[in-house]
Amino acid sequence: MMGQGMGGAGMNCSMRGMADVKVEQTPTGAILRLTAKNAGQVEEVQRMAQGMQRCMSGSGTQQQGQPASPGQ
Repeated sequence: MMGQGMGGAGMNCSMRGMADVKVEQTPTGAILRLTAKNAGQVEEVQRMAQGMQRCMSGSGTQQQGQPASPGQ
């Protein structure tokens, strides 16, 4: 379903209010940039991003050789 994204269609969004999200469209998909709204939430936002990575890869562990975020 287009436009609903993560947390759409009535799902609870546990990151609501915690991070700003920027979406960059690419030819093969999209790049999501999550930025914590305050310094005390940086580690939690990073953990949630890593959880999204594991969920999308179908793996319970972090993918080896994958950067934590594009451009770093």
